[in-house]
Amino acid sequence: MYSEDELRELISGMTDDDGNELMLYSKEQVDQGGNIANLLLSTATIDPEDCKDIATAGLLDTVESGEIAVALSEGDQPRTLSAQSGSEGPDAVEVLDEISGKMDQCANFSVQALGQTYEVTSEEVQADTDAEKTFATLSSRSGENQQKLMQVSAAEGTLLVVATKSGANLGDPDQKELEDLINEVLEKADGGSATSSPTSTSTSGSTSTSSPSGSASPSETESEPEESEMSSPSPTASS
Repeated sequence: MYSEDELRELISGMTDDDGNELMLYSKEQVDQGGNIANLLLSTATIDPEDCKDIATAGLLDTVESGEIAVALSEGDQPRTLSAQSGSEGPDAVEVLDEISGKMDQCANFSVQALGQTYEVTSEEVQADTDAEKTFATLSSRSGENQQKLMQVSAAEGTLLVVATKSGANLGDPDQKELEDLINEVLEKADGGSATSSPTSTSTSGSTSTSSPSGSASPSETESEPEESEMSSPSPTASS
């Protein structure tokens, strides 16, 4: 299991495709909800209730017995990026398996939040990340501002990483952006301990094949250009 500080380290320093930084929320802000609650519907009433997992990408059920870190970018199309790790209950892959199994009955559900009720139509989209399991949905909200919410969730061991983007029109480029954000988090997690030290060697048996040298030795820290991105102040442009 990851500590909250490790999770915060994993999602820190990210920027969205518009160049906005995804700002880390403090533990107090996460507890209070605020913007996050509005975006991730964590304080909403969902009908059928079973579809709450679809609406929140599994964020609620596991966090109560674990740790979470959340980052949010402001703009016309806000993004959220969260990482959570549970100490009890099923691991992240089982959580996503259970959620994806509810898609058939949750193609349509209603949400009551902030004094408003609206209908949500949700469909699964075929996203792909470097995680053991990936599950993604695109939801459309009824009403005047036909807001859409794209959500990509990725499970690796006890780590669940969720990226969302909301806006009027969302498609493949937006899905790619969310996948890239998640893969960046997974790459950090795969680099060993989630500390700010870019030279820490991995002892956890990395399965990443991103090292251009093709070397199987985890002790060769000099030939790992990916690691230095964590401490670089310049944004890494991934296209």
